[in-house]
Amino acid sequence: MKFTCQKKDLDDVLSNVSKAASNKTPMEALAAIHLSAAGQELTVTGYDLELGIRSVITAVVEEEGKLLVDSKLFCEVVRRMPDGILSISTDDHLKITINGSGTEYQLAGMSADEYPDLPSVEQSGGAVIPQNLLKNMINQTIYAVSLDETKPLYTGELIEMENDRLNIVALDNFRMAVRTESLMGQDAVKFVVPAKALKEIEHLLTEDEKNEHPCTIRLDQHHAIFEIDKYLVYTRLLAGEFINYRRSIPDSDKTKTEVLLNRRELLESLDRCALLISEKNKTAVRFQFEDDRVLISCQNVVGSVDTQIGCSMTGEKMVIGFNNRFLLEAVRAIQGDRVRLFLTAPDRAVKVMEADGDSSIAIVMPVQVRR
Repeated sequence: MKFTCQKKDLDDVLSNVSKAASNKTPMEALAAIHLSAAGQELTVTGYDLELGIRSVITAVVEEEGKLLVDSKLFCEVVRRMPDGILSISTDDHLKITINGSGTEYQLAGMSADEYPDLPSVEQSGGAVIPQNLLKNMINQTIYAVSLDETKPLYTGELIEMENDRLNIVALDNFRMAVRTESLMGQDAVKFVVPAKALKEIEHLLTEDEKNEHPCTIRLDQHHAIFEIDKYLVYTRLLAGEFINYRRSIPDSDKTKTEVLLNRRELLESLDRCALLISEKNKTAVRFQFEDDRVLISCQNVVGSVDTQIGCSMTGEKMVIGFNNRFLLEAVRAIQGDRVRLFLTAPDRAVKVMEADGDSSIAIVMPVQVRR
C-alpha cells in the first residue's frame, strides 16, 4: 500500500474515527484503525463491535491495499507530523513508513484479515433529520440516561417518529428527559440507541442552519447507520420494549403548585449548594416555596448554605427536597431565560419545563427533607 494525502485531512478524520476503536480489549484488531487505499480515496475505520465510525478522504493512491495500525499511536504520530503532504507506505512485512516535510516515522502494522466486518443494514426504516435539530435534542436529554448496566435498554435513548413528531427520551429510576419537535413526512419508527454512540453522533453533528446536509438514519432490527456529512456511524440498537414514558409525565390537572423562576438565578443557587455536596456527603437540597420567593438551603457535616430567589407562584405553599445534581442538570438543559416547575406533592414527581412552550420536559423525583 502506498498513498499520499493532506496531513490535516487525515488528522481531522482520525480524531473522530479513533473514538470507535476499543481501548479495553485483548483483541489487537479492535484497538486498531483500519486503513483501505483504493481508487483516489483512503477509507479510515474504527470499530469495537458495538460502535463503528468510518470516513473517506481524498488521496493519491499509487498502490492499493489494506492494513491495521494501532489507533492511539497512529493518531499521535499523524498529529505531530509537520503540516502539508504525508506519504504513507508499507512493505511486505507490514512495516508502515510515514514521511512528510523531512520527518519520518516507521511503525509496525497488522494484517487486516482479522478485522471484523461492519454491520450490513438491510433497511427496514429510517429518517432524515436536520443536523442542528438532532444535535440540540440529544444534548438536552443525554444527561438523564441510566448508568445501570443491569437494565441495558435504559442506557440508551429512545428515538421515536410518529404523527409527524420526533420524540427523544432518556430516563433512569429518578428522572426523565423528553424532547419533542415537529418533523413532517417521516415514517413511523421507534428504536433505542446506546448513549455511547449518541455522544459521538452529537459531536459530529453541526449547526447546519440551512439544512443543506441533513442526517440520514438507516436501520433494521439490530443496527442503525447515521450518515453525517463525510462520516458513517454504525451502532447496534438496544433490544427490548421501552416503557410508556408518557404515563410518567405528571398530569397537569393534578398540579397543586406552579412556580415561575429565573433560570440563571436558580442555576446559581444550585451551584452554591453543590459546593457542600460530594459522593461522601450526599445531601438533599431543601426548597421552600412561598408566595413570591423560594428559600433554598442545604446542610451537612461540611457546612450549610441558605439562599433565596424571587418567583411567581400560583397554588399551595410547599416544601420539597431535590437531589441537587439531578435538578441542576434538568435546569441546564432547559432553553430560555425562565423555567417553570409543576409540583403535585412533596413525594411526587416534579415537572420542569420551559416558561413558554412544551417541547422540552424534564421529570425529577424529589427526595425526603425535613419539613
